Amino acid sequence: MKKVLDYGLTYMLLIFFAVISLFPFYWMLITSLKDRKRAFVYPPEWIPDQILLSNFSKVWNKIDFATYMSNTLFVTVILVAGQLMFCAMAAYGFSRMTFPGRDFIFVLLLGSMMIPQIVTMIPLYILMKSLGWIDTYKALIIPGMFGNAFGVFMLRQFFLGVPKEFEDAARIDGAGIVRTFVTIILPMAKSALVTLGVLTFVQSWNNFQWPLIIINSPEKQVISVALASLQGQFTADMTGMMAGALITLAPILIIFIVAQKYFVQSIQMSGFK
Repeated sequence: MKKVLDYGLTYMLLIFFAVISLFPFYWMLITSLKDRKRAFVYPPEWIPDQILLSNFSKVWNKIDFATYMSNTLFVTVILVAGQLMFCAMAAYGFSRMTFPGRDFIFVLLLGSMMIPQIVTMIPLYILMKSLGWIDTYKALIIPGMFGNAFGVFMLRQFFLGVPKEFEDAARIDGAGIVRTFVTIILPMAKSALVTLGVLTFVQSWNNFQWPLIIINSPEKQVISVALASLQGQFTADMTGMMAGALITLAPILIIFIVAQKYFVQSIQMSGFK
């Protein structure tokens, strides 16, 4: 009986937190299907009387979604590829190689996670300006490819769990460091790499502040900034913004659903419990 009560209480708590987590998405969905005048009625309409799918076509035509989505996808794909490559190389060095000051440098790297992003934004903007990269994709992509201390930490934790015997066997077969890293370590770290890729994808796709500061040309802008343009100084097209947010959310949901299996595997194997 006690076991049944424990299971029941556990499921009730899980359902409670699941409902709380999903409520913002539900509110976004029903707002995107309402008439603009009924978005803020009180008491709120939990189920719209009239479902308007036209909000999606309106917001699609109001801003150039295709251009902004393709810009965002271009920046995000390169950022994900760059972070996976550089984080994996750095994590392999910190986990498998010995050199003077390795642990101290790693602690310094972890310490950089404590620095708020807003603190580095002004020096980074001045650096981009001195390089002549303002209003270019280089300013959006290159600084983000090297600065993910969390990615290095996560992959290092995974690499530390790979048995040394695999590397010893590779060395006996004549493999060097690069070949061992590419053909032995990286294939075994597929779940951790996919997890880091998903996290980087979400972060880059939703990035708003840096593109807003560094990109001036509307045709080069990303979707997060373009979506914010629907909000005026005194009025906001809330139904259009919610419809646009749902369209923008679709690639992230697809990526997460496809990679969910590797995401769970990585958490279990890396010790992030």
